[in-house]
Amino acid sequence: MIQFFGKHKRLQWFAIGSATVLLLVVLTVTFFDWNLARGPIGRLIAAKTGRSASIDGNLKVRLWSWSPTVDIEGLRIGNPPWAMQPLMFGAQSISVTVSVARLLRGQIVLPKVEILGPRVNLERDKSGRASWEFSTPTGAPGAKAGKPTQLPAVRLLVIRDGRLNVEDQIKNMTLSGSITAGEDAGTQKNSAFELRLAGTLNAKPLKVEFNGGPLVNLNPHTPYDFNVSIVASTIHVSAVVSITKPFDLSEFTAKLHLSGEDLADAYYLTGLALPNTPQYDIAGEVKRTDALFQIDGLRGRIGASDIEGSLGVDTSQKRLALKAKLTSKNLDFKDLAPSLGTQAAPVAEVKAGAHSAAVTRKPKPDKNAKLLPDADLQLNRVRGMDADVTYHAESVTAPRLPMREVSFHILLNAGDLKIAPLSFVLDQGAVAGTVEIDARQDNPETSIDMHVDHIDLSQFKSAKATDAPLSGTLQGRLQVHGFGSSLHKLASTADGGLGVAIPHGQISDVLAELTGVNVLKGLGLLFSNNNRKTEIRCGVIDFEATKGNLQSKTLFVDTTNVLITGRGDIQLSSEDMNLSLQGDPKHLRLVRLHAPVSVTGTLADPTFGIKPEKLAVQAGAAAALGVLLTPVASVLAFIDPGLAKDENCEAMLAEEHDATAGPGAL
Repeated sequence: MIQFFGKHKRLQWFAIGSATVLLLVVLTVTFFDWNLARGPIGRLIAAKTGRSASIDGNLKVRLWSWSPTVDIEGLRIGNPPWAMQPLMFGAQSISVTVSVARLLRGQIVLPKVEILGPRVNLERDKSGRASWEFSTPTGAPGAKAGKPTQLPAVRLLVIRDGRLNVEDQIKNMTLSGSITAGEDAGTQKNSAFELRLAGTLNAKPLKVEFNGGPLVNLNPHTPYDFNVSIVASTIHVSAVVSITKPFDLSEFTAKLHLSGEDLADAYYLTGLALPNTPQYDIAGEVKRTDALFQIDGLRGRIGASDIEGSLGVDTSQKRLALKAKLTSKNLDFKDLAPSLGTQAAPVAEVKAGAHSAAVTRKPKPDKNAKLLPDADLQLNRVRGMDADVTYHAESVTAPRLPMREVSFHILLNAGDLKIAPLSFVLDQGAVAGTVEIDARQDNPETSIDMHVDHIDLSQFKSAKATDAPLSGTLQGRLQVHGFGSSLHKLASTADGGLGVAIPHGQISDVLAELTGVNVLKGLGLLFSNNNRKTEIRCGVIDFEATKGNLQSKTLFVDTTNVLITGRGDIQLSSEDMNLSLQGDPKHLRLVRLHAPVSVTGTLADPTFGIKPEKLAVQAGAAAALGVLLTPVASVLAFIDPGLAKDENCEAMLAEEHDATAGPGAL
């Protein structure tokens, strides 16, 4: 009995002591000066972010409620030392309310978040260091991208007098604008919550609008839908987004619509090095799962071409990785021109309120314009991402070209770009090969190896002509190596060769005679619409490129009646041409003028004429072909090893060799 009362008394004293301690805790918490915790909290934030942090104003905590509230005045988080702006985030005041009931169920729900006067300064320098990345203490490059943001569910968000500034030297982007957010909690309309951002993107106007349903009934396990609209210069983006678990941004879906003047400009929004294009209008369904953005059902138009397929972007590494599989039912060939640096062709524009399209007037041609575009490759863009892209066009619209299919496979790895294969399939024959560009160095190095495979020349004729001026099989090869950030710069430094062969075929008598400048006979055939053909026994054209100078080594077409020879060069840096063609009849002509046909001017604007002052330098057929004998075999082997033994060229060469060697030849 004594022991029982003794134990009972100890329990009483324990209960009294516990109650006293609890009371002291309650009193302490109730009357505690939370400003004393500003220093420890600042040091904790600094340790987690690697940034300087402080609370310069009052810190107030109201705990005794089912919705405790924390008020912070003067919160400041600094940028890393290399940044131009010392402050990354600052706010006059932040008020956050927490739901205890939800917290007891393992959910973080914030009934209200109110931010007054936030200031956000985000920077990324040329080396790729980003102030918003906290994976390393100083935001140094080389670290993997951070995990997707996971924000707690917020039922009422209010932002007043907010300012956002972004300086991105990788994208050459400056963004400066205001941020405001608010909600009419008394309505259930779909746009009860609104967020607005206005500023500039790449020195052009930017406007962002966010409209969502009321947050007051937000459930962490119920998707939250909202609309986003972005207008940045000519770029228009609209999306209907559904966050699976508000506001866990690592998982959401969206119906996306994107349009604009040039798809390459979307780099400033996406960070992807996309090609230059004509006007585009595309849509697709986006799904984000952690660091992967997947777009399926992609469809739309780029210029006059349709486009569809799927693509994915992996953001888990330092460089974005794009993987896409795209197709077109019909490709308008001119839509590929902007990707090479050529200005897009004008397209139809629809006036506001009009039902018919008004076609933009074509600009007057520039006599000084170059055929080879000089638009520079954006080195910082191609170095900042990886890509694996396949494309196939099932049919092609190409005036004056019997094009049937186009396909290519692009591989990009930190500035090392390969297009293999690159294929253009004609109705009969194909042009295919590889292109490699090493953009990892300041002056990109490019190698091109393209083959012309069994192209039937008879498919090249005007719409009004019944017969083509040339027929036969064309084979060729272009192999060049050079430096430069554009096609024109590459050509200006190119070394390599261009070889073309016509092992057999036919040429219009009109063309054959005119190259021989048999004026009476040639003009007579021309005006009489004579469709007679002359057999081509063998034709070989060989140019050698040395530091941008394309010099003819071999140029002849041997026909039944005329041997056509030529020589000259093309300066690719200026695109000036200086070529001449000479036709030497193999049979006696009563009226014949020994004069070459000159080809001068530029690649974009060639001029054809006759220059009789060069009569003395012309040679006869036998002498001309005798000079050509030695290099022809090597040219044919360069184009295709099998051509070196082609029976047409081989027989012709042997025949002419015997004729020019004379009776004593072995």
